[in-house]
Amino acid sequence: MRILLTGATGQVGRAIGERLAEQHVVIGLSRMSVRAPSIHEHVQETLGSEGAVRRIKQLVQPCEAIIHAAAAISGDSRDPGLSLTNCWGTQQVVELAHDWSNVPVIFLSSVPVVGPPGRLPITEDRPVAPPSVYHASKVFGENLMAIAAQAGCRTASLRLTSPAGPGTPETRILGTFVRRALAGEPLRVAGRGTRRQNYVDVRDAAAAVEACLNSRAAGVYNIAGETAISNMDLATVCVRALQSSSPIELTGKTDPDDDVSWDVDISKARQAFGYQPRFGIEDSIRALAYEYDHPQ
Repeated sequence: MRILLTGATGQVGRAIGERLAEQHVVIGLSRMSVRAPSIHEHVQETLGSEGAVRRIKQLVQPCEAIIHAAAAISGDSRDPGLSLTNCWGTQQVVELAHDWSNVPVIFLSSVPVVGPPGRLPITEDRPVAPPSVYHASKVFGENLMAIAAQAGCRTASLRLTSPAGPGTPETRILGTFVRRALAGEPLRVAGRGTRRQNYVDVRDAAAAVEACLNSRAAGVYNIAGETAISNMDLATVCVRALQSSSPIELTGKTDPDDDVSWDVDISKARQAFGYQPRFGIEDSIRALAYEYDHPQ
């Protein structure tokens, strides 16, 4: 199968490309000129720019499926890239799918589109309440998938929790903890350290994409790790998994999310296409530590 993968150079996109390239011809698309090593072809293009669909069709032969992992990620609500890339860009992906005879589209969304967790566990039928412009753009993308489905495309929106494992940036708490643990530096935890986050290893996310693609599944699905973990426990596991001498310290700063818990229900994806996470948080930590120790 020929598959167009947008966002092929991002953390999640790279993992998807590596997984799918074992069985399929993967054409990676990103705004970066650097080609992801696992893909077969690379196209540099900026989704959300004028004429992007026309240029892609000139460069890429029709594909049999599209995996849409490209996204602008920003906490700045005034960043125009959020709307251009995540909204108009997703609209362009749908246009391309229709032009290619209504090929299937799998869209990578985000669990926090539901807003504050509230009642647990978090299921797909929870009303959306996006807490940011970024998450609002993901809801827009999910709605576009639903509209495309009405027009004849098989579409699925996979809502990921926090991506972990290979490629995790150092700016995220997991990356910061791993980097400091490797250096023997203190791991600093805000508040009481009781905020519970669910992490999904990008290799599990890639497996979910492949399983969904190979099935007839459509609609919205949560893709998460098996369990959530508190920030304090995450620091403890980092120190233990990496046999680090790093002390764990409370910063003394309050954390307004101390009582928040992201317990996510993955039973719908399990039933629809057999999703089952294989990589626990220690696996993600060790894989990330190896990357930091062996930069390419």
